Amino acid sequence: MSRRGFSLTKTLSTRFFSTDEKKGDDSDDDDNATNANTPSFISSTRGPQVAAILEKYASKIHDDSFLKIVRQLEFWHTNTERDLSDEEFLALTERLAKIASWRENVDDVSIPEEEKLKIPKVRFGRTELQMPIITCGGMRIQETWIPDTVPLLKPNKSKVVKSASQDNLKDVILCCLKVGLNHFETARFYGSSEVQFVDALCNLIDEGKIKRSDFIFQTKIGLLSNTKTAEFAKFWANSWTNVSKLGYVDLFAFHCMSLNHQLDNVLSDDADDGGVYKFALDLQKEGKIRHIGFSTHGCAQNILR
Repeated sequence: MSRRGFSLTKTLSTRFFSTDEKKGDDSDDDDNATNANTPSFISSTRGPQVAAILEKYASKIHDDSFLKIVRQLEFWHTNTERDLSDEEFLALTERLAKIASWRENVDDVSIPEEEKLKIPKVRFGRTELQMPIITCGGMRIQETWIPDTVPLLKPNKSKVVKSASQDNLKDVILCCLKVGLNHFETARFYGSSEVQFVDALCNLIDEGKIKRSDFIFQTKIGLLSNTKTAEFAKFWANSWTNVSKLGYVDLFAFHCMSLNHQLDNVLSDDADDGGVYKFALDLQKEGKIRHIGFSTHGCAQNILR
């Protein structure tokens, strides 16, 4: 094996495959330990060409992405049901490495725009919005899981938006927009996520880095099995306190409409005020929300309702 191939092999083994190499001057023992943990494609006839491709992109690929590439290549190299030709295997290596280096490439002015990663978009149902096929979901993007509806325990909003995670969130948003991922989704009950997303987006608008028209913002509000319109209106009022700075909500969703009684509660007509769905329609007429939908973990039969 070439010295370059061996160098990459040793790196893969020690950094990603937890070898128990012996320490000391016995290079033969070290080599044996390395070889025992080396992905088989590296030691194959494809190895030198694969190594050359990976090393070309190595400085632009983070360790976790590098590991995923190696595992995928090893899978396809050892897959007996779909035997890739050398040409197909090397093309796969190039494609995976190029995709994994997207973050460093996106700001590289020497790379033509058409060669940079862009998330494909499709029409989103009846909304006619062009929606990226990947969403930046906010369930795990928050300083705390405690919602601001919990008395005494509720987080201080001013402290939350000054937390160390807030600058990182702004960076995430900018990175997403650079590759065409402009759908940001959160929910009323995702802890401080809703507050933090809105604050980050508004700050970026104020700084002149983005415009309101650059992104699609979605939030969701859940209902209990017996939530009445008046109670839902309070949920909305609390959410609007957070999101009103954006001017409007592009996509408003009833959160986790999975079971029949949850759907019944949304779709029923309340004798006094017309029901929860009518309340959402009124918000739409007022221009506070653009489109109404739902999220679900339910079966197809319930979704089609």
